[in-house]
Amino acid sequence: MNRAPVSVRGFSLIELVVTMVIIAILAAIAVPSFRDMTRRNQVSNASNALLAAVSYARTEAITRGNFVSICASTDGASCATSTNYAQGWLIYTYTAGNGKSGTQYDASSGDVLLRSAGAMTTASIVANSSDVLSFGQQGQVVLASGKPLPSFLTCYKDPTGNKINTASVPGYQLTVNGSGGVTSTGLTAGASCGS
Repeated sequence: MNRAPVSVRGFSLIELVVTMVIIAILAAIAVPSFRDMTRRNQVSNASNALLAAVSYARTEAITRGNFVSICASTDGASCATSTNYAQGWLIYTYTAGNGKSGTQYDASSGDVLLRSAGAMTTASIVANSSDVLSFGQQGQVVLASGKPLPSFLTCYKDPTGNKINTASVPGYQLTVNGSGGVTSTGLTAGASCGS
């Protein structure tokens, strides 16, 4: 039995070059879009983590019937007099019957640490004030007279530390109202990400 000769045909050099050019063009289009999507997710995750922390602090204040506070922290053990929440934060309450608010966490005086968060390297979170944010027994924000309602700006932070707020990678503003509710709004492209 004789077999018919099999014709073997490969790609020509021109076909291979055209295919490589098409792959290069598709990669050039896809890579920036993927990078921006990753950055948007990082900003969104940071904003959502802070939103969850503020909501948790408010809920704990109502549940415990006691003041609960949140402050920026660089070490996870003490409050920092800073507006930089990307370094981390603490959520804490005070000993039962000790009705103080707006004071920094002090474990030696019986303050109870409820939660802490570590530093975020790819997002910037800046508060409008370095004051401790406290919630009262009904979940309301407790502020010293004349202090503004708390708000936070969240933006992407590149490896060199630059804060980025563009149309493709927008930042967010979280605003806490007097009753303790939180609203999240997108920042317009080019708006400040705080200092």
